[in-house]
Amino acid sequence: MTMTTNFDNKPADLSLQQLLTDLMEKRRVPGLQFAAIREGKILALEALGTADLEHDVPVSHESVFSINSMTKAFTGVALMQLVEAGLLDLEAPIGQYLEDLPATWLSITVRQLATLTSGVPEIMEYSPEGSARLIGDGDEEGAWAAVYAAPMQFETGRGYNYVQTNFALLGKIIDQLAGKPFSAFIREKQFDVAGMPSTVYADDRDIIRHRANTYMSIDPNGEPNGRFDNSFINWPPIVRTAAGLHSTAADLASWLIALRGGKLLREQSSLDELWAPVPQYTGEPGLWGIGWIIAQSPSGNIPAPGGGAKAQLALYPNGLSLVLLTNMLGAFVTEHMGVPANKPMDISFLDALAAHYNRES
Repeated sequence: MTMTTNFDNKPADLSLQQLLTDLMEKRRVPGLQFAAIREGKILALEALGTADLEHDVPVSHESVFSINSMTKAFTGVALMQLVEAGLLDLEAPIGQYLEDLPATWLSITVRQLATLTSGVPEIMEYSPEGSARLIGDGDEEGAWAAVYAAPMQFETGRGYNYVQTNFALLGKIIDQLAGKPFSAFIREKQFDVAGMPSTVYADDRDIIRHRANTYMSIDPNGEPNGRFDNSFINWPPIVRTAAGLHSTAADLASWLIALRGGKLLREQSSLDELWAPVPQYTGEPGLWGIGWIIAQSPSGNIPAPGGGAKAQLALYPNGLSLVLLTNMLGAFVTEHMGVPANKPMDISFLDALAAHYNRES
């Protein structure tokens, strides 16, 4: 196994490397990056394994990984930036910001979109092997027409469903209020501020320098096949508020430092709002803050956005933050896809890594 470890010539943390190597072997992960951050400082930055199996390219600190639905966390921060600017009210009906919506959508609040409790139908369709496309004839105009004509999945606020339409609508709202495409707004207000030169909106058709290829081990029926196959998921631009970002552990570490350090959101109350889980209508624990998945851990509720069951962040209350990026779709499938949609996510695999740093502190 190829390992590129550490930074600034710090001595190797062999016990951490063993934890990561064990995780890779258990989850059949070709390559990964890992970062640990506390009090505005990067404690560890690791790059292990293979970024490109076909050409035997090792993972380096420059390797760029797809982060899939972790993208939603950036959209959540963008929404809170608009709230701080006085341009957005999370409790406002989306009909206040968008025109030509179906009548049943007009009273949905911004918060309900951001917490996936709106009940709107899905604008995407998926195949068992993981490909994704817009509904209808595949173009944006046709997809919006088709989803507007579809029935609601449930009464607004009376359910939860992981539907990308919620974040496509949030993208429209950001476009409107920011006066520019959401991708440009997020690049300017987050990537540039935090210092994230390798982070881009893209999909598998785009050329990305130092890309870590994504792999999967499922057949067209969705069953494990024991192989490493290339995974190609192309996210149309209108849903890139939901998925579509590519990044590095180093860039994400810089983002978390900027976020926890008050450079992206000025007020602590904004962070509290971002990470406050909205209780389910059944009274069960909340699953989402504003674009952020909230996981349950021995440490309590943990902001823990993830994507593709292959990329994960976790922000612990003691100030420790962890970033784990892999290039194996479904690497954490038992913690993500195996959990019912209305149940809290398990991040025990990251808790084990957090314990490594808690022992040191």
